[in-house]
Amino acid sequence: MLSQKTLRSLLVFTENQRPGPSFIIIYIFTWLAWHNQIISAYIQASGDFWARGSAAISAIEENQYMLVFFITCLILLFRLAFAFLSFKSREALNSADDDYSNAREDQKFEQNKDIQNLLATLETTKKQLQASKEREKKSIEEKNEAIRKALVLQQKVEELQADLALSEQTK
Repeated sequence: MLSQKTLRSLLVFTENQRPGPSFIIIYIFTWLAWHNQIISAYIQASGDFWARGSAAISAIEENQYMLVFFITCLILLFRLAFAFLSFKSREALNSADDDYSNAREDQKFEQNKDIQNLLATLETTKKQLQASKEREKKSIEEKNEAIRKALVLQQKVEELQADLALSEQTK
């Protein structure tokens, strides 16, 4: 017997598949595959559309509608058996595990830890962003203070140079 985890993953995969084609489409494709000479005869024939069509139809020795019908029914039965087995396995999971939520019904969660984890992560990120903004503000203030000190020192150096230049001129 399959474990519940494996059965769940198989069900999630099968429920996310697109629905299969209808009986008529399966019949048409099976008929075309069974009688593939109709296409090749149509392509090889010369003339207008109706002449090519009649040449293609006459190329089929026996139409074998019943055999194509039985093959189509067999394919359809396989599809129905697959749908039935997936339904029964979903039913078995629902009866065995009350916490399992069916993906096709309204999903009601008693606890959703993913959302709680996401909110906790967002709160942590928000705090980190706030701390980094404060560090950035502090570093900008320190940089501006260092620039101010450098400008004050440069101004004093220029004044001293000017004083030296004046004192050298007076000598």
